Amino acid sequence: MRTPAVALLAAVTLLAAAPSPSPEPSPRSLSIVCQVAPLWLFPRGENRPVRAGVPPATLGSRFALVSGPRTTLESEQYYETNVVAIEPGYTGQHYWIARSCALVTP
Repeated sequence: MRTPAVALLAAVTLLAAAPSPSPEPSPRSLSIVCQVAPLWLFPRGENRPVRAGVPPATLGSRFALVSGPRTTLESEQYYETNVVAIEPGYTGQHYWIARSCALVTP
């Protein structure tokens, strides 16, 4: 009977000593640092964005960062926001912000 008690005690000790999983990193976000920052869309298969037909973001606006930066052939960079595009033909895509108007924050 002594052996099962020792085994149980050893198992509990191992569980208590096991490292806990590290917390998930907090999502990164974008803060708009320009007075007015147009939103952009990348047509499928294209490397040049087109200006979206929605009102621009304004100074202090915040968005979750989905990906980026994405660099165009002209060496301009854009960050993908979590805002889903509503323009026809862009189903399932998100709006992008020029890097020059966005600050990535942890």
